[in-house]
Amino acid sequence: MADQLTQRDGQRILVTGGLGFIGSFVAESLADRGAHITVVDSCVSSVLEPEDLKIPAGQVDFELVGVEEYILRTPSLDAYDMVVHCASYVGPASILKYAGQLGPAIVAATSALIEKCIASDIPLVNFSSAEIYGRSGILREDGDIRVPPYYNPRIEYALGKLTAESMVINSKHRGLRSATIRPFNVAGPRQSRYGGFVMPTFVQQALVGRPMTVFHTGKQRRAFLSVTDLCRFINDHLTPEAFDNPKVYNCGNPNNAVEVWELAERVKAKTGSESEIVFADSKAIYGPQYDEAESFEKLPELKNAKDLGWEPQVTLEELIDETINYYSQHADTRGANARL
Repeated sequence: MADQLTQRDGQRILVTGGLGFIGSFVAESLADRGAHITVVDSCVSSVLEPEDLKIPAGQVDFELVGVEEYILRTPSLDAYDMVVHCASYVGPASILKYAGQLGPAIVAATSALIEKCIASDIPLVNFSSAEIYGRSGILREDGDIRVPPYYNPRIEYALGKLTAESMVINSKHRGLRSATIRPFNVAGPRQSRYGGFVMPTFVQQALVGRPMTVFHTGKQRRAFLSVTDLCRFINDHLTPEAFDNPKVYNCGNPNNAVEVWELAERVKAKTGSESEIVFADSKAIYGPQYDEAESFEKLPELKNAKDLGWEPQVTLEELIDETINYYSQHADTRGANARL
């Protein structure tokens, strides 16, 4: 069944957040299969300018506004065959200034898309987050979710994503066909250090010989997923049957699990950098509202995605190499004012 989705000639697909890290790769991968893309992006979390997106001019349209504004001025989504909702505030550091606005923004944008997709009878791919689990360990789609007894911007973000995905799944009873993705530490070329993402931060620090800053104990364990593996799941494995039976899909790569300090060591070795790996105070760098993730060890179980025939392929070594190669040749324009 997956092979039936590898070509999208003639399809029109709306990608929200299509100039962001994940969204830009999603948009390009769908266009590579023949789809015409409409990118809706407020540019709050973008990593590219519209002209830098690798899609031929005749195959893409841009709406440089927020999702809600676009929905308000668009009578219907009848012209589209699918919506992929990537738009969101992102990054453990960059979300801090939006405290108190994260939940309303996530829920409102998703709610607006739900209503339009139901009205036009088109499927919705909704991006949630592995942050919603709120606990450590091997995290299963049918496992418990923990809400801590306190609040910070990171928890507000997680609860906003959890509310949005529950709205999407529950709307099955209103006719919505959908799939919800919980990505685990997606990384690769183009990801900016601006949001506080660890791999591009380490790579850029190493390339310029600056100290490589490790937070907390450095024993935090993460399973890094290539953004190209994520795109392949959407393109080749989200079948019509999957949309008709809405589920949550963990997308991660447990084979790429690594402790943060070890990741720094690998990046340093691969770049041949003389950078010193040091412990740093995250709050001194990003401010008093910054907190580490609730999941000290964040490892995905992939049952639902594997049931559709998907497995990640890009190794951690390949992913580090791709990121180094990219930032050896490109500036992190979004992260230009972020502290190294």
